[in-house]
Amino acid sequence: MNGNEAIEWIHQQLKFGIRPGLDRVHQLLERLEHPEKELKLIHVGGTNGKGSTVTYLRNLLQRHGFKVGTFTSPYIERFEERISINGYPIDQKQLASYVEQVKPICEQLSDTELGAPTEFEIITVISLMHFKKENVDFGIMEVGLGGRLDSTNVITPILSLITSIGMDHTNILGDTIEEISYEKAGIIKQEIPIVTNVYQREALDVIESKAKRKNAPLYQLRNDYNYQVNNYSGWGESFDFLSEDKCLHNLELSMKGNHQIENATLALFALMLISNKEKFKLIDEEIKKGLFQSQWPGRLEVVHDQPKIILDGAHNYEAMTQMVSAIKSQWPPDKVTILLSVIKNKPIDEMVNYLKQNFPKITLTPFDFSTSYEYNELYQNFQKSHTRVIKDWQTVIEQFIENESNDNILIVTGSLYFVSQVRAYVLQHK
Repeated sequence: MNGNEAIEWIHQQLKFGIRPGLDRVHQLLERLEHPEKELKLIHVGGTNGKGSTVTYLRNLLQRHGFKVGTFTSPYIERFEERISINGYPIDQKQLASYVEQVKPICEQLSDTELGAPTEFEIITVISLMHFKKENVDFGIMEVGLGGRLDSTNVITPILSLITSIGMDHTNILGDTIEEISYEKAGIIKQEIPIVTNVYQREALDVIESKAKRKNAPLYQLRNDYNYQVNNYSGWGESFDFLSEDKCLHNLELSMKGNHQIENATLALFALMLISNKEKFKLIDEEIKKGLFQSQWPGRLEVVHDQPKIILDGAHNYEAMTQMVSAIKSQWPPDKVTILLSVIKNKPIDEMVNYLKQNFPKITLTPFDFSTSYEYNELYQNFQKSHTRVIKDWQTVIEQFIENESNDNILIVTGSLYFVSQVRAYVLQHK
């Protein structure tokens, strides 16, 4: 089996859909002699900011000399990046070798009452196999969906993080903040420290209650660590990090948005807890370098200059408010054009209305994905509100590059799958 065949087989398991539960993953790991039990793992859950937080923490640990594995989703450029070590995606030959080990076990399980493992369950297990084989110092596991029943929740980490909580995947996780928080708090383990950026009182009540029941030390933004935003002239952010044990001034990020400061402070406080537990010394200069060198594709990412095209995978309402705040801090609304595409089960009416309150030029488009809205659906739903709907997003990109002046910008946003396709197209045609 080669790498492409391995990826094709993994994708074929999508037919088994999303089936929350941990039994199939436990069975896979047991038959593979539990690779997860020999690893120091950090678990990262939440609604928005997981990917960026993983990137900050990975770079911070790496700058201190550690070998760090990361398991993230979805991918932006290629499938293999979901399982990476020190930022380098898994080699296709390695991936194929793991698939050859896992495939017969999956076939055995498909004949039991548990049924066949899903795609996400399989790649969760492969990531743990890879981290063990490559002898990483730390592995950072990003929750795929929810937390309590997510396949990554089979691990016992040394530390758990919850980034932020918002209304997303409500058809699966529940339609209130309390219900969603219950699922996210499901990653809290007995006596394992938990750090969170969550600010809503109703969400914190759920997290605090679960942490108390599990006797898990809980650390919160604004209670145990905080930040002060500084003026910054470049594309990015500058801030001071504040905690009882450590204060760092004029830290710089190359990613834009106040939410990125919150993600970075979460990662930095997590690093402090890890250094205390693992007994290694923090180096201020390496912290500064680790934060500044952190990049996460598709998050307020500039992919074209003159005129500017910026990509941001704001795939839910909360993420969209963060994006709008960051853009308006940099440009006047009349200079901004929004190109939006979202998948079904997202609050598209709410998202479009919010964008229209902030920017005069909004264009909706379908894209090549199984759950994307069709052109006719978008046209029928939004023609009354005089929202522009275009069949072919490539035409929007080309016309913007050819016709717009250099002081105008195009923001491409919505589904990360859409952003990924646009990113490949723009970079290929640059």
